[in-house]
Amino acid sequence: MAVESTRAPVNGVPFKDTNNSGSSAGATLAETFDTFLTLLTTQLQYQDPLNPMDTNEFTSQLVEFTGVEQAISTNQKLDQLIALQDSMQLNDALDYIGKTVGADGIILMLQDGESTITYDLGANADKVSILVIDELGETVRTIEGDTEIGHHEITWDGLDDDGEPLDDGLYGFLVTAVDKDKKPVPLIQGTTGQVSGVKLVDGEVVLEIGELEIALSDVLTIEQ
Repeated sequence: MAVESTRAPVNGVPFKDTNNSGSSAGATLAETFDTFLTLLTTQLQYQDPLNPMDTNEFTSQLVEFTGVEQAISTNQKLDQLIALQDSMQLNDALDYIGKTVGADGIILMLQDGESTITYDLGANADKVSILVIDELGETVRTIEGDTEIGHHEITWDGLDDDGEPLDDGLYGFLVTAVDKDKKPVPLIQGTTGQVSGVKLVDGEVVLEIGELEIALSDVLTIEQ
């Protein structure tokens, strides 16, 4: 619904301000510009001939108004370019659906009773432990991992320490590695999974692995 308020006349010209939520900035500016020109011509008619207004001031006002109009038009075109770029990013990201991707992280997706945990050791370790943690912060499964330097992948079967199957969903996990002196061994932990969907979040492509969301910029490996 349009809301109108009437202001005091300026140099004999009545002024109406219309606030319509359905109007675009460009349309509002065009209407205001017509009113602005009407005001200028009326000011010229009613100005004191013995003390006329400086014509440079009129010119300055016109230039400033035109600059605002051009700025709004530029912003609208930039918005269109950004929307086009976002659409192109999503179209490109569709190729990831169905592929298996790997990324660093501390969250994994248990899907169909299975999930893959990855880690890279910077040196040989004496012991590697993998703790799977539920949403309550409880450790539900402890797995012993390979201790040799390099990349490792372990498939978690979705069972807890008692051999009971757990519900599909998101779980946290922590990989720890120590050497013979019980000192920490440098490592990088991550997870892999099959991409089921893609979306844009704040202009960034995000891959969906079930409920798990991974930013495309965080992806380290891609497999068919």
